[in-house]
Amino acid sequence: METNFKILILFYSFTGNTAKLAKYIAEGAKEIDGAEVVIKQVPELVPSEVIEKNPDLKKARESFADIPIAELDDLISADGVAFGTPVHFGSFASQLKQFIDQLSPIFVKGTVVGKPAAFFTSAGSMHGGEEAALLSLMIPLLNLGMLPIGVPYPIQGEGSDFDAGSPYGAIYVSGHKGEKEISEADKKIARILGKRLSAMSKVIKYGCVSFPECQILSTKYD
Repeated sequence: METNFKILILFYSFTGNTAKLAKYIAEGAKEIDGAEVVIKQVPELVPSEVIEKNPDLKKARESFADIPIAELDDLISADGVAFGTPVHFGSFASQLKQFIDQLSPIFVKGTVVGKPAAFFTSAGSMHGGEEAALLSLMIPLLNLGMLPIGVPYPIQGEGSDFDAGSPYGAIYVSGHKGEKEISEADKKIARILGKRLSAMSKVIKYGCVSFPECQILSTKYD
């Protein structure tokens, strides 16, 4: 039996740090047999002339300019989605919110009800609002009926690895000037999150053949 399924890694990145983390989420997702993993970014709202006037910013953005811009159909066709954002004042970026705010037709039809969702973020400093951003990002996706996938502490491990990530998703603290490289522990957690998202997406898509109770996850209730 064919068991192919699609995972969408959807993110917004201003300076490229969230884009870096997205690639490791994708690596983990690809570890599950049958996964077709696509990385896409949401449209930018900052005027292009603002970016052009800042050579450092322009150079940073060129590092992920090859990643395609997402459309609503990408979300509809995906069996599971990882949502990524930089921390913006303790919440998620307006660019990603603008994309999500277009999903009213999807909300009304229940198109993504029962589909797994994972979350990742980047920030300039430790305790800069990473977990608040992850939690705030979950809220609209819960409204859409998606099923959050996290990273439980037993998987995070002990020692230095325990300081990576969060139960709510993957995290990369880049430093205020982006001077900190993504650590091996951060990469590990990102891969685990992607793998867990991919595994759950496959289980829900194909497991319901054997377990009709799965239909409860995507049913509109009377």
